[in-house]
Amino acid sequence: MNTQKNILRKLIICIVLVGFVFNQAQAQTLQLENENSSLTVFGSSNLHGWKVDANTQNGLIKFNSLESCQIESLSLAVLTESLKGAKPGITSTASKALKSDKYKTILYTLIEVQNITDKGNGVFTLETIGDLVIAGTKKTVPLNFDVTIVNEKVQLKGKVKLKLTEFNITPPTGMLGVVRATDDIFLKFETNFI
Repeated sequence: MNTQKNILRKLIICIVLVGFVFNQAQAQTLQLENENSSLTVFGSSNLHGWKVDANTQNGLIKFNSLESCQIESLSLAVLTESLKGAKPGITSTASKALKSDKYKTILYTLIEVQNITDKGNGVFTLETIGDLVIAGTKKTVPLNFDVTIVNEKVQLKGKVKLKLTEFNITPPTGMLGVVRATDDIFLKFETNFI
């Protein structure tokens, strides 16, 4: 009887170990490839549209299963001072509005994947929520994006509409108040991980 218990115990331990090893083998972590990623903030004013591009980003994405796009965690950071406009005035206005001297990064952390739609050929559409921190203010935001998985390379692509005032940012003005930015901004991103 003792021999049977020992064999059963050893069998259970083996099954647990194989499951653990298999689970660890399935989990994959990829790192953001800055030179092949883009993030642009678009806005408008009473006179014209404007945009700033992020030159420095980093981040990690971890999958429980790459094949079925089961994301365990995702974090992204943009260096605030790396946001550059076509003109120096736009760059400095954005830097002041975002308080880049005090808040060095814009951070996004995934909280939950609420829905995954498999479109086939390694393309998925995800509905998620996550925490976004801009100028020191954190807000939970819904974020939908497409994920393309090819040869263990992953691309996230999407856009989101936000309001500056939701992050305690006063829409900036320029030229002694003649130019007034609107509250709405759009973030458009194409982020690649390897």
